[in-house]
Amino acid sequence: MFLRARDPPKSAFTQLAMSVTPGFPLKSGTIKFLKKKINSYYTDHRTRLNTEVRNYSEDYIYNHG
Repeated sequence: MFLRARDPPKSAFTQLAMSVTPGFPLKSGTIKFLKKKINSYYTDHRTRLNTEVRNYSEDYIYNHG
């Protein structure tokens, strides 16, 4: 469900990072690093998905008129 969200709130990144690293304080460098990486991976996933869907759509339209 997380990857389906169009624009998940930043609190979702925080909750995900906290669930992966229980016991770390919210302001720790580890949590900040994980939130940054999660945001980066999410943005990359969304960009690749949009690009691939557009390419497949254009190919289908071209081949099936």
